[in-house]
Amino acid sequence: MQKIKTQHHKTVLSSGLTAASENIPGAASIAVGLWLARGSRDESSATRGMCHFIEHMAFKGTRKRSARDIALCLESVGGHLDAFTSKEETCFYARVQQRHQALALELIADIVTNLKFDPRDVAREKMVIAEEIKSVEDTPDDLVYELFAEAMYDGHPLSFPILGSRENCREFTAPRVKNFWRECYRPPHMMVSLAGQVDHRGFCRMLEKYFPGPAQRQELAVKPFVPDFKPSLKMLSRKISQAHICLGVPALATSDPRRYVLLVLNTILGGGMSSRLFQKIREQSGLAYSVFSFTDLYRDAGVLGVYLGVSPDKTDQALAMALKEIRQMSRNPVSRAELDNAREQLKGGLFLGMESTSNRMMRLAKMALHHEPYLTPEQTAVLIDRVTIDQVHRMAQSLLVPQKLGAAILGPLNQKKYSLARLQEQL
Repeated sequence: MQKIKTQHHKTVLSSGLTAASENIPGAASIAVGLWLARGSRDESSATRGMCHFIEHMAFKGTRKRSARDIALCLESVGGHLDAFTSKEETCFYARVQQRHQALALELIADIVTNLKFDPRDVAREKMVIAEEIKSVEDTPDDLVYELFAEAMYDGHPLSFPILGSRENCREFTAPRVKNFWRECYRPPHMMVSLAGQVDHRGFCRMLEKYFPGPAQRQELAVKPFVPDFKPSLKMLSRKISQAHICLGVPALATSDPRRYVLLVLNTILGGGMSSRLFQKIREQSGLAYSVFSFTDLYRDAGVLGVYLGVSPDKTDQALAMALKEIRQMSRNPVSRAELDNAREQLKGGLFLGMESTSNRMMRLAKMALHHEPYLTPEQTAVLIDRVTIDQVHRMAQSLLVPQKLGAAILGPLNQKKYSLARLQEQL
């Protein structure tokens, strides 16, 4: 295994902002991301969708730049600027040639710290987000995940749609959004990660300029709480050509040291074309075009899930087959060949991803955000290689339990035919 030569640093600045960098000798590009440790789970019922709304507003103009100026700033030098909001984070990130590092840093600092919140921009963006919500509602393989979150986290903020609701969005005003921004966007809640050819001291000096002052931490009005899992079945009838199904069980938090065992289990179950679900349901039975398993891990909770998209008349057959494969994972140990294949698949994805400065920047940020020690790719590969057949079997036995199963089903189906008890009996 060839060692990847990098050097990483992490510093907490006087403002409370965390700066993390990974120096990659010879890299032609740099990737930089500003991360806010706040997402949709940190919202109240009244502010639902606000984190995502502010992500949009960051591109509408600052006291220094118009919306067009922001769009041109990096594109005019061949770079890229984007953002996303998740359940637990909001991120603004850029990738540029190494010589434009200072410009990318200054732009991201500007769109995060100098927002205008012009009422006219707020009014327009409310319409844009309403259309984005409609787009999800019209995309069944996206909408089923919203249903699945409700099935697994019902009543908990992790069940809230990241986009919020049209009703909430209509109530947003410029002062309300600005107040939420002031409350959340404080340096102690943020970090900046950078990967590429970088001098960490110079990087920190630039950040001290853009984020000056002593740290002033203020806790959010809504404090996160650990989910109390009560999995259920959520169904939505739609006149569409396929049934979209998600099945799942509560799993691990993102910092749980057993997560590498879970990743191996997930890979064997449905993590690729050689996985059990893909081979049985698609290749051997032809029941589905899209079938896979997935993990969603958060700071204090997680889910192991399975997705299927099938013809309505094949729903029962596909469900039974998927539940059988899940059941077999808990009843019988995986083979040595499956374990070796899964470990190599995970390590291959890890090392191939290291060719991207964006992937390295995001990997560095995730470890820093979750207060984990930095692990080189080689150290991570060692942890993957340590996963055993017995560990995978015990993990499957502890997670893949009938009473823990939750599900979401979307499609032109008779809802009276299905019940959670019936699905659990098959597991």
